[in-house]
Amino acid sequence: MSIWPYFFVFSLTILIILILRPLALRFNLVDRPNNRKTHLGNVPLIGGIAMFFGALIGLIILNLIFLDENLIFLVLSSLLLILIGIVDDYYNISHKIRFTFQIIAALIIIHYGGVALKDLGSLISDNDIHLELFSVAFSLFAIVGVLNALNFSDGVDGMSSSLSLVTFISVAFFAFYAKEFFVLKFVFCFISAITAFLIFNIGFSKGSSYKIFMGDAGSTFLGLVIAWTLISFSQGNESIFSPVTALWIYSIPLIDAISVMIRRVSKGNSPFFPDREHLHHFFMLIGKSDRQTLIIIISFSILMATIGIFMDIFGVPEKTMFLLFLSIAFIYFFVLRYFWNLHTINVKND
Repeated sequence: MSIWPYFFVFSLTILIILILRPLALRFNLVDRPNNRKTHLGNVPLIGGIAMFFGALIGLIILNLIFLDENLIFLVLSSLLLILIGIVDDYYNISHKIRFTFQIIAALIIIHYGGVALKDLGSLISDNDIHLELFSVAFSLFAIVGVLNALNFSDGVDGMSSSLSLVTFISVAFFAFYAKEFFVLKFVFCFISAITAFLIFNIGFSKGSSYKIFMGDAGSTFLGLVIAWTLISFSQGNESIFSPVTALWIYSIPLIDAISVMIRRVSKGNSPFFPDREHLHHFFMLIGKSDRQTLIIIISFSILMATIGIFMDIFGVPEKTMFLLFLSIAFIYFFVLRYFWNLHTINVKND
């Protein structure tokens, strides 16, 4: 498999960023510092747009979009989220409007693209769980949940994009192992585009004059593609990993998002109410820098993905994998809740 198409996607994404950056500054498509955002200066919110078009051109030149008609509906749904994400980045629309368009995007790939969860594997017994009539509803819940999980994690430079890379690289490993070169080409288009974005997002220094963010347009777009990928390649006779393995290779965003939403609801708040109780906030609270926080969380993500990959390859029963995943999720939730409660008590005492 030639590397040149992916180098082209990488280079094209960089070129698109360089073209869009001055336009974003001119038309105020930027993220401004506030009490929840401590970056320096106004930062263009163009990463999602650049990655979308970079990956799209890659899918076209590799002829992938014409080999699988389902990809056309993924592109249409992604474009919808990019557009509503741009509007959100510019006007800061309500979560209800965002949520509505996310549902529409999910329904497009489910109904027209035929990408849906129909089989959850043998999670609780030796028999597979077939969703039957609940397939559409469960798929809708899963897709919207996955894309919001990535959006929630977008609080530190490089976090959402690096978590996405862990998932895409994990899928690439399975594709190479199974000799599914269509899948391998598909994920490498996104790996190339994300890598180009990371150069500008992380930068060489905190005050880099070329820093950009992906914005809600980027995080929801990548989240949708991840959901599409995990569902498409874990279902049917040609699946390259089991549904429960998908939980492991996308574990940190899922576990953190669910934990945060449970804590918000338990306090009587909306699950979409913004706060500073994500995993990255915890590490910054105990004195870790943004870069240290990124390295720690991505290391956890890589560890979880690696464990999931090895369990899948060595044939560990799916119900064992699921039970172990739930155990880790419960430990994570209660440990973080303990520390957040302890922090709240200390703040009140001060």
